[in-house]
Amino acid sequence: MPDLSIVIVNYNTREPLRRCLESIKAQRGMLDVQVIVVDNASKDDSADMVRQVMSEALLIEPGHNTWFTGGNNLGMAQAAAPVTLILNPDTVFLPGTMQTMLAYLTAHPQVGAITCQMRFPTGGIQNTGSLVPAYGDLLMGYTFFGVLLKPLRDSRRRKMWFEGWGRDSTRPVEVIPDSNLMAPTALLREVGMFDESFKLYFTEDDICRRILNAGREIHFVAEAVLLHEEHASTSQVQRLASQVYFQDLLVFTRKYYGSAQALLLRALIWPTRQMMDVAQWLRGERKAL
Repeated sequence: MPDLSIVIVNYNTREPLRRCLESIKAQRGMLDVQVIVVDNASKDDSADMVRQVMSEALLIEPGHNTWFTGGNNLGMAQAAAPVTLILNPDTVFLPGTMQTMLAYLTAHPQVGAITCQMRFPTGGIQNTGSLVPAYGDLLMGYTFFGVLLKPLRDSRRRKMWFEGWGRDSTRPVEVIPDSNLMAPTALLREVGMFDESFKLYFTEDDICRRILNAGREIHFVAEAVLLHEEHASTSQVQRLASQVYFQDLLVFTRKYYGSAQALLLRALIWPTRQMMDVAQWLRGERKAL
């Protein structure tokens, strides 16, 4: 049995994925690591690259885009290790990252999921780890209520994102990025893995809520560091990504706050969506659809 299963969903990110796989090979050390790559019908020869760079990886090719949630579920179904790491392809391991994360999760049985410190390739620390958003946070974040109630909105944001915490110390949080989420494989299956009603966004808020509801804690582990380029796939199709973002926002709202609240939010975010469409048109991104 492997020590760790790593599930990577890829969509047209061949070169970032190459760097990720090469870093796994370089940094796994004595760990027996099962690497599972789900390629969502990429057109950039990603699958052939995986066969060349890491022939031992389990490569799953569904033949169509299963999105982030469906792809990860396909991968998790094949995970053979007691611990699984959900990982984006635009990440690079540094020395000791895998080992430190695995040791921390093993030593803290009350913890259901962890992430580690993530840095941009330039060295800046990414602002990850937050509280679960309340319905009021969604209203103030995506509608004119955020302008009308700016002091309240800003106060809530400071609380949600743990103002004053520089991501340089280990602590409990509520939501961690599923671009880098390590959890017991059995727990991921117990909570139902990813909800495929979502495609790309609010997936971490959803799965972390379910892990918390299962009575487990979620921790940010600062002693391990991972490099993360961020948004390598979605940057290729910005307008489509923004449409999916708002669709997933409404799915999240309906699931946790009710249909009436989702309908209200849908009506109120219309001006925001129109402004984003105009901005993307001015940047030449409307051709993505």
